[in-house]
Amino acid sequence: MTAPHFFVDSLPPVGTLLLSEGDSRHALRSLRLRPGETVTLSDGRGASGRGRLLGEDDGRAVISVEEVWADPARSPTVSLALAPPKGERLSWAIQKLGELGVYETVLIRTERSVREWNPERSGRAIDRLRAIAREAAMQSRRPTIMGVGGPVPLADVLDVKAVMLAPSATAPLADVLPDDAGRVCLVVGPEGGFTDAEEDQAARAGATVASLGSNILRTETAALVGATLVLARYGRLG
Repeated sequence: MTAPHFFVDSLPPVGTLLLSEGDSRHALRSLRLRPGETVTLSDGRGASGRGRLLGEDDGRAVISVEEVWADPARSPTVSLALAPPKGERLSWAIQKLGELGVYETVLIRTERSVREWNPERSGRAIDRLRAIAREAAMQSRRPTIMGVGGPVPLADVLDVKAVMLAPSATAPLADVLPDDAGRVCLVVGPEGGFTDAEEDQAARAGATVASLGSNILRTETAALVGATLVLARYGRLG
């Protein structure tokens, strides 16, 4: 059985640390960890480690750090620019993209966007999505947590590293990915797709337009399939 994974603010090379209150409840109450059991740890900034549960201190899990190592980000970094779908489909997409190992998901505004963002509530919504990304990273034992940002205009994510997915494209996604890339940003539109003007905007910015095939996929499905293909192309999956 794989050891449970937790994120901490800092990871000392030796000594002890306390898990956060939320993670302590998860470790002690939900997982029912007992003293001596192994856990893995990450600070989310390139350091990972292994330790053991010593016990409990005022409701907080006490971990003895036994080993720490560098865990640098893998190249290329794969990001998603996503026109958010309605309802819980966005939460599902964030969870699955975080499990896969996507570096960052940025929510974008497009001409056919189906989800309106209330400025007064968008901050709380993004915080909730970040919490989902953190839980996904813990579940999949990843050393880093996928970033979640936005919403931003489409123009903010378009550059020569961007690959826009569009049904009108003729080139398959796998064929347009370069052999050597430091960063790839996959741009996924709303249910109605990008407008002709938006595809022209992408071309002017130097972005590539590519296809996932003849099937018309839901936004969150296209995001997951596209991210999987890109990660697999660079040896990050499979």
